[in-house]
Amino acid sequence: MNILIYFGPQLNPQRGGTERAACMIADYLSSIGHTVNYMASIPVEDKLSRKSVFLPDGNDAPTTDNIAFVINYIKENKIDMILNEGASTEAVYIFSHEHIPATVKIISHLHFSVVDDIKNFYHTLNYPLKGVPLAQVCINVLKWIKAPYNKWNALHNKRQRYHYMYENSDTVAVLTEKQKVSMERLLRINPSKKIVAVQNPNRVNVLETDFCKKENLIIFVGRLDYSSKRVDRVLTVWSLIQNELKDWRMVIVGSGDDEPRLKKKSQDWALQRIEFVGQTDSAPYYSSARILLLTSNYEGTPMVITEAMAVGVVPIVMNTFKDADLNIKNGYNGLLTPPFDTKEMAKQVLQLAKDKFNLQKMSGNAKQTVKCMDNNNRLKIWSELTNDN
Repeated sequence: MNILIYFGPQLNPQRGGTERAACMIADYLSSIGHTVNYMASIPVEDKLSRKSVFLPDGNDAPTTDNIAFVINYIKENKIDMILNEGASTEAVYIFSHEHIPATVKIISHLHFSVVDDIKNFYHTLNYPLKGVPLAQVCINVLKWIKAPYNKWNALHNKRQRYHYMYENSDTVAVLTEKQKVSMERLLRINPSKKIVAVQNPNRVNVLETDFCKKENLIIFVGRLDYSSKRVDRVLTVWSLIQNELKDWRMVIVGSGDDEPRLKKKSQDWALQRIEFVGQTDSAPYYSSARILLLTSNYEGTPMVITEAMAVGVVPIVMNTFKDADLNIKNGYNGLLTPPFDTKEMAKQVLQLAKDKFNLQKMSGNAKQTVKCMDNNNRLKIWSELTNDN
């Protein structure tokens, strides 16, 4: 079978969880005999990026040129199936049966929570009313006044886009059964066999790391993005505990649009023993760290959690998204803290960091949790979806 995999940025397994999962699925499909082709809209200049063809307009917009390019590519390369890894974007209007014949199977794959971004909409907005000029305060007040309408509009647009995706795809793949229910409720439909729950594969090796050789290190790993990741909360937590943990340090691994603001905040708050290392190989930091913090407004099933647990890093995660508890058993292999409460998170981080016995025990439990995961089964589901006619 000839398969076309699409994702906006050129797929590169080191750029994020979605990309890693998509590349693992692609490699698995190749290993069982399928021919995999890649399409993107944004080049990612890196030796690890998958060789791809690019939409002519350089974006996901369903323009005449983009649609014509896809249709022509399908014909020339005799594509049998399309796996749209960018199904949370406007790409659903390109990779749809409105344009593509029914003989080509279309799977729309959602890597993110269906509605948590809408549920926590106000927490994604950065309209400060303090510490900015008066003119900006007035502008931000008006933005806050308009925010309820923007939230309603965002929900309306998402429902409209996902309804179109559902009607014009053969299969909609979501991350978990909880997300399947959320999608059905959003679309106001009865339970549907067309929507399937498939957890992302996560082929991490559980390493026999020595807890005693780890550093007193807390890490954040991910994209530095305000609306989803809210890494400023990590800085707030660190500001509350840094003086109590003088033999600990904090490292932020990742890059993104919010990086300059976060660095300035770190300087303004005179944070100590904190380092921003940019986008780099996270493996050495996982190996060295004892605690991982995640303070997102919304997530899908973040791979960073299991990647950390595999090397004995204990995840402390704000319980702000539907599947936060998918792999974390609170108090056993990690901690789930109340949504958006940085003071309570700081309190729990401090308690655990000072309780070396419990921290070591939870570290071992975290590794055991990942060791028991059956990632091969998750990949085999993709074989079934590919062959299911």
